[in-house]
Amino acid sequence: MLTPTRSVDNVKICTSSKIYPWSHPYPTMKSLRLYPIACLLSLTAVGISSCSSPPTPVVENSPSLSPSPTVPVSPPPPPSQPLTPPKTPPYPTANQVVVNVYRIDNQCQELLPEKTTLAKDKAIEAAISKLLEERDSADFRLSGYRLNLQNGVATVDLRVAPESKRDFNSLSSCEQLALFGGIRKTLTSNRQWQVKSVRFTSDGQEIVL
Repeated sequence: MLTPTRSVDNVKICTSSKIYPWSHPYPTMKSLRLYPIACLLSLTAVGISSCSSPPTPVVENSPSLSPSPTVPVSPPPPPSQPLTPPKTPPYPTANQVVVNVYRIDNQCQELLPEKTTLAKDKAIEAAISKLLEERDSADFRLSGYRLNLQNGVATVDLRVAPESKRDFNSLSSCEQLALFGGIRKTLTSNRQWQVKSVRFTSDGQEIVL
């Protein structure tokens, strides 16, 4: 067998910084055959360690954010409104009397009473005058009236003003109810006057509508 002319002190194997010294000053054929096997085993071990599954990241549980409870907001209370005391007529004196004067409502459907203080000796005439004044308009005017009471029957004679552009026949149903109905209801509802029925005339002639 030929012996090598060069001596090999130490041979480094291709693994992670491990040195395999020869047990003999010269390598033998058996040791040379083991070199590839040792190198292969070392590379396999390194590959297995490098291919191992990466560590599982640890996820810290952050505190869950729960929505803050919704507090219901109640609407502000409506502003208090001053209480308006009902209208009351002034306390009548010894020469006055409180009567119900009937006027048409805003829907022009019915007559509503309103207490009014009038002079005691001229109460019935004053009540009729108030109602007639409220019926005056730009195109319909009354110049006056006359009242005759006999046996519980009140005859009201109405006079149309000469400058009036309209007469009784041109009045609407609402205007007729306010004028004639208001006077009739006022005279018959106040029992102290003892009026049972009412007639309407103009210059002595009965008004026919």
